[in-house]
Amino acid sequence: MDRDGKKRRNFFDEIFGIDSLEDMDEIFERLSRAMGMNPENLGQHPFVYGFSVTQRSGEEPEIREFGNIPMFERTEMGEMCNLDIRKPLIDVLEAEETLHVIAEIPGIEKENIKLNATDLILDIETINGSPKYSERVELPVKVDPLSARATYKNGVLEVTFKRLESSSRTSINIE
Repeated sequence: MDRDGKKRRNFFDEIFGIDSLEDMDEIFERLSRAMGMNPENLGQHPFVYGFSVTQRSGEEPEIREFGNIPMFERTEMGEMCNLDIRKPLIDVLEAEETLHVIAEIPGIEKENIKLNATDLILDIETINGSPKYSERVELPVKVDPLSARATYKNGVLEVTFKRLESSSRTSINIE
């Protein structure tokens, strides 16, 4: 209560219109429904969400989300459909001659991981298994996709590329 004897409104009162301590179960159920999750199944699997931030000199920060928060897609009928796809935690490490992409994708067999690469993009996708992971990684430098070597052990995927030589500077004559 404040000095005037009135009950002070808190964050939960403003957002949910309910008393935060007395109705915590109701708050949790509302949040679960809003996120498309069945409150009855919540204790079966851990709930993971996070993000990583990368800041390169002279560039805007890059924010990547990861976790098992449900992703949704709107159907033709206007209903929301749960895609059940997770985003792995990704780290991109630059070395002098190589580029390493490290992805945490636990619970997957090596045979169920599909990788595709171009000189600037690495696509990571899992097939025939649960959970499903999918991520498109934009690489910070050009790489040779044919040089890619990948290993997977204890839920950690590491893909190593050779960096492409940067083009040398050339003078251009004007005709």
